[in-house]
Amino acid sequence: MFKKILLLSCLIPLMAFDSGEKYLDKIAPYQMASYYKQQVYIEHNWKSFYKMLPAQSVVDPNDYDIHLLNAAVYFATNKLRESKGLKTLQFSPQLRDASVVHTNQMIEKNFFDHFNSKTPALRSPDQRIKMFGVNSTAEAENVDYTNILVNAKTTYIDLAEKIVDDWFHSPPHRKNMLGKEFTHLGCAAMFETKDKQGARYIKATQDFSANY
Repeated sequence: MFKKILLLSCLIPLMAFDSGEKYLDKIAPYQMASYYKQQVYIEHNWKSFYKMLPAQSVVDPNDYDIHLLNAAVYFATNKLRESKGLKTLQFSPQLRDASVVHTNQMIEKNFFDHFNSKTPALRSPDQRIKMFGVNSTAEAENVDYTNILVNAKTTYIDLAEKIVDDWFHSPPHRKNMLGKEFTHLGCAAMFETKDKQGARYIKATQDFSANY
């Protein structure tokens, strides 16, 4: 049995900070051109996304489309919300980018927390989303640390639903995902670079905000 860990950040006030583009520029997988970076959010809802063959394909931890995986986590979250009779959340590229930066930092600097002591400019969730231009009355963040078995043939949708299920079975994280006050969402998930005991670990972030 392999461990899975979750953290969350509750509603916190926002502060003003510099642009986060310089951090995104250093994340090579993020720079890859992909239909799933932006256009998929415009053209699909969770139902049509789930029918897409790439979303049903096996994810290779050594060669995967980070944008497809991020989209899968986003749409899996909206699937959950709709199943509970809630409005789906609008995609926010700014929140997605803040999530990408934090997820990448957690992997590269080997920590798992909402608070980044390694890079002061990215220390807290409110700093990170403000850095990407989100001005909101409220925000929240969920973080997950889980894994898949190396030979499990896990699809993008399978992995996204595993991450969302981790959060759902933790009451505070579930409260964020099902929060009626939130209107926008951005998600990011990334693999660590090496296997551990026959599994590959994944860190994931999702950032929520109210109207902005």
